Amino acid sequence: MGGPVELLSAACTVVLVLVFGAAVVGKVRTAASLSAFTDAVVVLGRVPTRRAGAAAKGVIALEAATGLLLLVPPLRGAGLLLATVLLAAFTAVVARALRSRVPVSCRCFGGSAGPLGPPQLIRNAVLLLVVVGAAPGVLDPGRLVWQAQFTAWLAGAVAALVLVTGEELIALLRRPTVHATQATDLA
Repeated sequence: MGGPVELLSAACTVVLVLVFGAAVVGKVRTAASLSAFTDAVVVLGRVPTRRAGAAAKGVIALEAATGLLLLVPPLRGAGLLLATVLLAAFTAVVARALRSRVPVSCRCFGGSAGPLGPPQLIRNAVLLLVVVGAAPGVLDPGRLVWQAQFTAWLAGAVAALVLVTGEELIALLRRPTVHATQATDLA
């Protein structure tokens, strides 16, 4: 039947599967999105241009492998380990870029052209917490009734959607600031 821990673990696993899946699809969706990610790898990964294509494809392959491993219960532990390694590496790369004030777009999900900043660090920290939440399912996958499985997928899908589109959501919710000189011009 499964209890709250199993439900949370299943929902966290869904979040990770969908976030890594969205990252892969976003990067390979078009030649332009793959090219933009490859350019970001040059700057963020400090990879020589001649090797950036292979490095970008390697990252994409690891993200795809993570999502697939998480879908197979006996391989879920390997998927969580790979997710942890990737997220820790992504976080370190973002932190290094922020410290060095390198102006670059994340391209984490392919199309986002917004500048790299604290939101990516926050998202990665949240995703690392999601990995922790998914971990109990490795030790005891439990059996969830179909209603609980549906609930886990629904909750996981909503959370993944928020994490993937978070930067755009924040931009929509921000009020444009009116500077004093603009306010007097409006009067």
